[in-house]
Formats: sequence, structure tokens, C-alpha cells
Amino acid sequence: MRSVLELETTKKKARKDTFMTHQHGQQETQTSPSQSADSGGDGSNIVISYESKPGLGWLSIKNFLLNLITLTIYRFWAKTTVRKHIWSCVHINGEPLEYTGRGLELFLGAVVVLFIFLPIVFLIQWLQMAGHIEFLIAVQGAFALLFFVLIGMAIYRARRYRLSRTVWRGVRGALVGSSLKYSLLYFGSILLSGITLGWSNPAMKLELQERITKDMRFGETPFGFKGKAGPLYGRYAIAWFASLSVIVILAIIGGFAIVGRSQDIVAQVEGAGDNPKLVITMILGIYAAVFLLAMVFAIIWSFYTAYEMARFASYTYFDNATFRFDATGPSLIMLWVVNILIVIFSLGIATPFTVQRTIRYFIDRLDVDGWVDIGQIQQSQARVDSRGEGLLDAFDIDAI
Repeated sequence: MRSVLELETTKKKARKDTFMTHQHGQQETQTSPSQSADSGGDGSNIVISYESKPGLGWLSIKNFLLNLITLTIYRFWAKTTVRKHIWSCVHINGEPLEYTGRGLELFLGAVVVLFIFLPIVFLIQWLQMAGHIEFLIAVQGAFALLFFVLIGMAIYRARRYRLSRTVWRGVRGALVGSSLKYSLLYFGSILLSGITLGWSNPAMKLELQERITKDMRFGETPFGFKGKAGPLYGRYAIAWFASLSVIVILAIIGGFAIVGRSQDIVAQVEGAGDNPKLVITMILGIYAAVFLLAMVFAIIWSFYTAYEMARFASYTYFDNATFRFDATGPSLIMLWVVNILIVIFSLGIATPFTVQRTIRYFIDRLDVDGWVDIGQIQQSQARVDSRGEGLLDAFDIDAI
């Protein structure tokens, strides 16, 4: 594994060095000494890099201990300190990003969501204790529906919060659209995916990406997005039919196994109540099978996901700059596998390193072509929320 990682690191460095040399050559031909980004009103090439600095290890240990002492309440401040460290390692044209968020803002966001959902939880528990089954089913169904409707809003509002707290050269980012409209579109994509057995996913993901990208701003300058879903469907079909093949093969193998040993299986199930070890073994076996199946599907879909991310990057532009993202299936699999191993073997203490590895993966593989008129970018006038990410924290669907 080490040799693979070393080879990957060497390839990343070579690619970045080649790109920076190319960008330097372009800058010499496009700008004169009298035209600098600091003087304003010119086009500047953009180079994004990740420059590691010490301190993340100690930060991981400190956050773990404080989370333990405070019964995880400190996690909001822990997440903030990790972001401040990692954001400062991201350099654009040699100048670092700054994360200005505060742990108190994340905490207040979570408290607001807690007070919104807590009465619903109490109502469900009361209905269960009182034996009102009909009302209980109705309330649980409504709550589940609300959960799925609000997933998109949670993602959108979290992106808006992070952009508003991300600053470069004194200018912050923004997300200026409607979280409700995005959330309804996201919920519609979930419904449509179920109806079409997933075949609507490429088109709907493109629509969602276009919506949120066009709402993004750096200062007052918007991002743009333009592309078609057609090129995605070839890779999507391969992953879809590969997944279906795995399900069919496992169903056939499982069917033959059950038919051949049906009496033994029935006997084991009936005797499980008198044998706790057998119960534990069966439960662990089920969990292991589900985990392995999830890993197989993750590997299959990693190749499509990498292609989709690369396509979406190529569809994105900012001012006169376009983006290229060199994602591959094997590199994405390696990223996820190593991150999982880090979390497991460190008992979660080294989770900040998985965040760093993920951010660095995207930065090292992202190239920017063209130029940006940096001097003309003005400070964002969008409203800044005083609370952040409450829904996303409540749903527990994000790690950064």
C-alpha cells in the first residue's frame, strides 16, 4: 500500500509542477509588469495548492479528550478548529484561505433544530406508550417525509454557511439562492430515482449541481455551470448493470445455499434462543455480509462517481477560468479505504486526518485554466447567517 501511495504522491506533484510551469508561461504572455493582481483590473492565472503544516495531530488528541469530557458537546468547537487548520493550508496563488466560523454558531444552529424536532420525538414516544397505533403510524410517516424533504435544505444551508465563513484576501464567499427551492428539487430527485430505478440520477444530479453552483459567489462574482447529462449515461449504465449482476449472482448463490441446508438453518434459528453465542455469531455474520456488499457497491460506483465529478468540474467556470478535475476510480477507492482504516484503527481520534486527506485529494487534482479578474472582485453583500449547519448536524450526513 505504501508503494502505491508514494507513486500516487509523485504523480500528483509532477502534475501540479507541470501545471504551475504552464500557468507561469501563460502569465508572462498575458500580463505585463505594470499589470499585477494587487493593482486591480487585470486577468490573473489561478493556482490552487495544499501546503500541510504541523499541529493537526495534537489538535485531534485535544478534540477527542474534550469531546470525551463534555459528552460530545465540544464537537462544534472541535469541528471549527479543524476547519481553521485545514482551510489555512489551502493556498490560492500563494495566499491561504481563512475560515472565520465559530463553534458557538454551530452549537446555536444545533440547539434551534433540537427544539424544533424534540416535540415531535416526545409526541411519538407518548403515542407509543399510550397505544395509539393509528396516530403513531401517521406521525412517524409524516416525520419520515419531513426528514427526506429537509435533506436538501440541510445540504444547501451548510454550503451557504461554509462559503460565508471562507475568506481569501479579505473577500468572502456566498450562496444567494433559496434553500427551500433546492430542497424541493432534491426531494423530487429522490422520488424520481425510486420511480425510474435510478436511471434519472445523472440528469437530476446535473440539475442539482447546476442550481447550487450558479448560486455560489466569491465576493459579488458568480460561478457558472453549463453542460449536459448525456455523456454521463454510458458510465452510469455500466455501474448500474454491474450492480444488478452482483445482486442476481448473490441471490442465486443464496437461494441454492438455503435450499441445500434449509433444515439445518431452521434448526439453528429455533435453537438460537438457548445459545447466546450462536445469536451473536448470526448477527455478526449479517453485519459482515451487509458491510462487504456495501464495499462491493462502493467500488463499482467509484468509477462512475469519479467520472461524474470530473465532468461537473469541466462544466463549471468562474469569470474567464474553467476547471479540470483529475479523478479516477482507483484513486477514489484508495481515498475511501484509507480513510475508513484511519477511523477504525484510531478509534475515531484521527478523524481530522481523513478530512485533511479528502480536501487535499480534491485540491491536488484540481487545475484551473484561463484567468480571473481578481482586482474587480468586490466584497459580497449577501446576508451572513448567525447560526450554521444545525440540520446537517442533526441528520449526521456530513463529515467535514
